[in-house]
Amino acid sequence: METKTFNVSLIVKCYTNSSIQVPKDFTFEQAIEYAKSHIREIPLGQLDYIDDSDVIDEDNCDFEE
Repeated sequence: METKTFNVSLIVKCYTNSSIQVPKDFTFEQAIEYAKSHIREIPLGQLDYIDDSDVIDEDNCDFEE
């Protein structure tokens, strides 16, 4: 059987535990909102894969030329 290469983009879920510094007088709710608005500044650390979370990103797959 002849074959060709199909480049597959996958989206997977993972989780990590991290931390971010917030002002000392923040409430829990304020800290959550702060973290949400600064999410790109939170270090990722070690990522743990969530089993069976794979989804094929069909818009970004193609055949290798």
